[in-house]
Amino acid sequence: MPDRPLTAAIPSGPERTVIFFGSASIAGAPVAYAIVLSAVVTALSFIPFSVVLSAGSSFPMAQGIYPLMGWLLGPWAGAVASGVGAIVGVFLAPHTAGIPWLTVAGATMGALCAGAMVPGRRFWKLGVGLSVVAVLAPLFYGDRAIDRNGVSLRLFLLAYPTHFFAIALFLLPTRRWIGRLVGSPDLKRVAIGLFLGTWSAAGVMMMTESAISYFLLNWPGELFIMFAAAVPVEHTMRSGIGAVVGTGVIAGLRAMSLVKPRDAVY
Repeated sequence: MPDRPLTAAIPSGPERTVIFFGSASIAGAPVAYAIVLSAVVTALSFIPFSVVLSAGSSFPMAQGIYPLMGWLLGPWAGAVASGVGAIVGVFLAPHTAGIPWLTVAGATMGALCAGAMVPGRRFWKLGVGLSVVAVLAPLFYGDRAIDRNGVSLRLFLLAYPTHFFAIALFLLPTRRWIGRLVGSPDLKRVAIGLFLGTWSAAGVMMMTESAISYFLLNWPGELFIMFAAAVPVEHTMRSGIGAVVGTGVIAGLRAMSLVKPRDAVY
């Protein structure tokens, strides 16, 4: 038979869409990821690190990684992981639980705030909703403290510059910039993004928790003096935990080349 030239087959016909059916997921994040990360939240709920008793007890170390869940899993799956981990922590580590329902709500909100810190306009509606909460919380808090309980405006402002800066980071375009830092291939930029992002997300979370718990506990004005000294130190520690733990986790996930959740930022 005569030799015939070999030609590559050229595909023809309409392009087909290939859909991969994997394990169950939460908003595009595998349930297994959420379970593992919620266990990490629970484990860190055992470790107290705060002396400020604004919610009835000291704060757990887990507060430093609530926002991390939002960047690793996306806002919705991250909120589930943080919330479930906090719920289990409430039962297993009641010494850091404070007001249980408020602790769980705060964990959920921290992850939502971080998950809204993304490049571009994804989750802009979530960002707007959380921005409204971030603005209203100090207004309601300040109204009750200043007008009803006689705390001076100067003392109230001195107690929370940390959280006011956090709210500003969330309201301004820095929110998207932080998302770009967390997604950067440079781990140094990732660490900076995690520190600033945790500062912002946890600050919005803490101001909202403080506003709610103040309506319930109504602590004396003298405590605001202690807040002025302690809150910046504790929030720096909280942000440092998020940066250190988060950078290590993200570096490990990138090295293992695991399937990235749909809404993850890293």
